[in-house]
Amino acid sequence: MTYISRNIEPELYGFIKSLDEHKDVLLVEGARQVGKSTVVEHVISQFQVGKTIINLEKDRLFRLKIDECKQFSEFEDLLRISFGFDPTKGSILFIDESQESMMLGRFVRFMKESWPRTTTILSGSTLARLFRKDVRYPVGRVKRLTVSPFSFYEFLRAGKNDFLLEKLKTPSQISTIVHKELMLNLDKYLEVGGLPAVVLEYFSDRDFRQLRSAVIADYEQDFIRLFGEDDLSIVKACFKSVANYVGSPSKNSSVIPSPTTPVHHKINQVFTRLEQWKLIFRSEQHGVSPEHSHRYLPKRYLFDTGILRHYREAAVPPIALIDSTGPDLRKLLGGIIENQVAIELARNTSDLNGWKKSPSGMEIDFILRHKDVIVPIECKAATRIKKTHLKGILSYLKTYDQKKGVVVSLSPYEHIDYDGGFTVVNIPLYMAESIWDLI
Repeated sequence: MTYISRNIEPELYGFIKSLDEHKDVLLVEGARQVGKSTVVEHVISQFQVGKTIINLEKDRLFRLKIDECKQFSEFEDLLRISFGFDPTKGSILFIDESQESMMLGRFVRFMKESWPRTTTILSGSTLARLFRKDVRYPVGRVKRLTVSPFSFYEFLRAGKNDFLLEKLKTPSQISTIVHKELMLNLDKYLEVGGLPAVVLEYFSDRDFRQLRSAVIADYEQDFIRLFGEDDLSIVKACFKSVANYVGSPSKNSSVIPSPTTPVHHKINQVFTRLEQWKLIFRSEQHGVSPEHSHRYLPKRYLFDTGILRHYREAAVPPIALIDSTGPDLRKLLGGIIENQVAIELARNTSDLNGWKKSPSGMEIDFILRHKDVIVPIECKAATRIKKTHLKGILSYLKTYDQKKGVVVSLSPYEHIDYDGGFTVVNIPLYMAESIWDLI
């Protein structure tokens, strides 16, 4: 399969290159099929050191041997015997699907302390399972790195569209023609999604929808294995609920109508698991006071907008960014835009937050904390930004004496300055992954 360069490579490369004598153990997380194994193996191939690569899903016999180890020293001996691994020679150990072992999580805390100059990387789609209930989380001994589906920039890279990628480096100089071309590519990206295999299927002119359906079927098999067949219907209902009500408060009654108390409990359990596995993002909603915040339900978003579209548009034509002009379609489009912004923000933070002035009043989709600065972010399904779109942002800025806000829309990039030193930056959705840099 063709390898597409990933934005996360420099961070991974820097970790491996670090000369720290006792490195943290790197936990590479992310949903299945987002390219965790591929990017790790690509980066470590660039280092001229010894490498031990193990996949516990494929090598079940070795996994069973790990689970027979009672002490870390036995695990260390097992690695030496099975793979010739020597923790004293500055080599790289990469254990993929590491959560499949019942015992491996117990040994993580010793890897940093006992293996000087060794780079240890553990990867998996459900790494929360690595540290079972009776295993203490190794605080201060691990570093986490999340791999997400392709971003829009990576999508352009997969399509060999270097011209548009170059233009994105100078947003204030993007012409009308380039903006339109970026929008056309973004429209397709939001329909295809960012799962690497699905994207490559699209650019190979094959049936990407069929492959995406197969990937979703694989997810469902995982859910059966982890939740059991009896709960699969609830898991699928949770996905559909998030897709259908994205941008609105997430209610258990939108998953199962009139749920009983036991079903409420099960739905909450499923959502918690899906959030741990990076398949769903949860955004807490805050108010003007702690009492208000306590009343508000969270919002939830799917980790891939293509999968959201799979669930949401199963029986209707795809919604286009520019051509969908009716108010009902624009509202539906607003949820898709908000989901994609959530994905981009989640690449750099584990905490998503929104804000409401009152239960039925103004709301801010996301509140981004950047060092000591608070930046409100609004999502708009507008191809042209008007002053009426900025009322909420300006009200928030004035209320909390903040100077900069962001609107993510389908309109070209621009800075809008107001009296009092307030600035609203309109960022086109195709640049949403650059929010952290542009503010």
